[in-house]
Amino acid sequence: MTNSKTIAYVIIVILIITAIVFLIYYHSISQPGVRMSGILNTNTVLAIVAIVNGAATTGLVIVAYVNMRESKKVRSEMVRPHLSLEPSFFEYEDGEIVGFNCLNLVNGGTVARDVEIDISFKDKLSFLYVSSIGTSERVQVWTGKPDQLGGNVIVSVRYKNIFNKSLQEVLSINIDSLNESKRRFAPIHKA
Repeated sequence: MTNSKTIAYVIIVILIITAIVFLIYYHSISQPGVRMSGILNTNTVLAIVAIVNGAATTGLVIVAYVNMRESKKVRSEMVRPHLSLEPSFFEYEDGEIVGFNCLNLVNGGTVARDVEIDISFKDKLSFLYVSSIGTSERVQVWTGKPDQLGGNVIVSVRYKNIFNKSLQEVLSINIDSLNESKRRFAPIHKA
């Protein structure tokens, strides 16, 4: 939930509390025995205070619940592996990169355990297994000549995070689309 949704919920709760207070006040002054000057008896004042306190407590509970859900999302994102594909060992022709000889699976997040990697391209399939991929570690998922790789390269990864929760990601590089749009690969320089 975004910050703007949280603010919207808080505003809605405040409007509901205000409406309840006005309804109670209007109802109490319209009762027989209450003077039209708006002076309320003690029981009515105590009832209004109790309802306002209950509504305010309910509003705070709602805000706390929204914050708890947001914190849980942030925590789960912090312990998730961040996987990506990294071409490397580029081939050059006339000073231009024409392809790459190696494709790595890189983890930029926390440890991924019990990793199953399925790679498919040009009607070829490869199935790999790695016990774990740590932070900033690479797994070589393909190696060969650039012309062997084509079409849509799809890498499907199934793994477990540090809480043993099973996750799956599908990563891809569409080589034909890159060639058609005349995009060339740019090398990555490590810091």
